[in-house]
Amino acid sequence: MIIGTALLYHMNKILALICCLVVGKASFAQKDSLAFDDKGKYIYYKVVNMDTYSADTLYNRSLHFFEGISTDKTFTLTQQDAKNAVISGSGFFIVHKQSLAKHPDGQVAYLLKMEIKEGKYRFWLTNLTYRPYVRDRYTNYVADKNVDFALEKSSKNITDKDLSLFLDQFATSARQLGDKLKKYVSTQHSKVIKKELEKKVIHIDKW
Repeated sequence: MIIGTALLYHMNKILALICCLVVGKASFAQKDSLAFDDKGKYIYYKVVNMDTYSADTLYNRSLHFFEGISTDKTFTLTQQDAKNAVISGSGFFIVHKQSLAKHPDGQVAYLLKMEIKEGKYRFWLTNLTYRPYVRDRYTNYVADKNVDFALEKSSKNITDKDLSLFLDQFATSARQLGDKLKKYVSTQHSKVIKKELEKKVIHIDKW
């Protein structure tokens, strides 16, 4: 009886350990991280396969998506190149030093570029710069215009702990942006592009 109880106890511990490993692996899989590009700058980079869509459809729907979020002050569309299927923009994500913070602690600005081909697209966010938030004369939290620095460079304005938090939050926000883009491209109809009908010419000398 004692042996059976001990065996059951150890089996429960093993099952609990397996559950922890599974949950931990799932959490890790859902968490994106930043890398460094060839210039030593932080970058969030994704390639998305959309096999059933043409390059024109992907471009038009993506452009429509970014035009839509450009109405928000957190993103600005800066380039739309239909010929080369390239879209560019700039924006920022709000970051907090604590998960339950009542006010934003700063913002991380970025540059976005998207390139589109037949059946796939890629996009990346880089040139990350941080600005802390301060109170203005109306007690509103606004970005400090006097402080602006690249996150790759150490600064007295941010601790290593806060930097790690901000990078994690940025990666999460970037992933969410990418998820919204993919969902929009997959479900929305692109703008109808009217093409001028070619004039039909009849040559009566040939029949």
